[in-house]
Amino acid sequence: MKIITSPAKLMNIQNSTGLLRSTIPKFINDADFIQSFLRHKSPKYLSELMEISPKLADENWERNQNWKANPKSNESAPALFAFTGEVYRGLDAKTLDKSAIDYLQKNYRILSGLYGLLKPSDKVMLYRLEMGRHFEFDQYKNLYEFWTEKLTGQMDSEMKKTEILLNLASNEYGKVINRKKLNHQVIDFDFYELKDGKLKTIVVYTKHARGLVVRFCAETNAKTLNDVKAFNYEGYMIDEEKSTDTKLVFTR
Repeated sequence: MKIITSPAKLMNIQNSTGLLRSTIPKFINDADFIQSFLRHKSPKYLSELMEISPKLADENWERNQNWKANPKSNESAPALFAFTGEVYRGLDAKTLDKSAIDYLQKNYRILSGLYGLLKPSDKVMLYRLEMGRHFEFDQYKNLYEFWTEKLTGQMDSEMKKTEILLNLASNEYGKVINRKKLNHQVIDFDFYELKDGKLKTIVVYTKHARGLVVRFCAETNAKTLNDVKAFNYEGYMIDEEKSTDTKLVFTR
């Protein structure tokens, strides 16, 4: 079983661990290639591309100038600990033990607009480049055009014949994997909150729940779909009626 999530805009490279030996991302040369175009973009361009404030654009322009393919340890952190958005608050990797971290290293991958595909141990620098932004570079119209074939092929090569892929990524990131070319079943997820007698999707809770599922899989050494169906953290329970062969629905 393999698991994928999106990265996060919020990052902190002060976070680290003694449980992972840092590694170099598989697609670091591709990241370097993308950065060779990105670092020449002005703060104004970045502000418009990413729909961010001038202050944030200046900050990310500076990150682009400082980015390097082989950063020092004080300039980077393992991907599992570098991202700190809501998914990663749910995952809460710093409180996991070694066996859970080992499980994630083997089974868990993080999609990235810049780095492509990251193992938990892969060292990353501070950056911001969302997969869905209309970033044109070289002969590529966008990042999907650049990454889809590479990442689909890589996931395929990492998965054994009968393995399934748990897609806990957002639509923006999940669609970089071409399901028609991936020779494995993909399982999607929905999370609902019961409010005033109605089931509602609340984005921040959905992000948090995605991280909780990753944590649950790591802590319980989940190997099968039935193992994943037992997910019950923070009040969530499987809704068998709403779930299908390709989608698990959890409510609370």
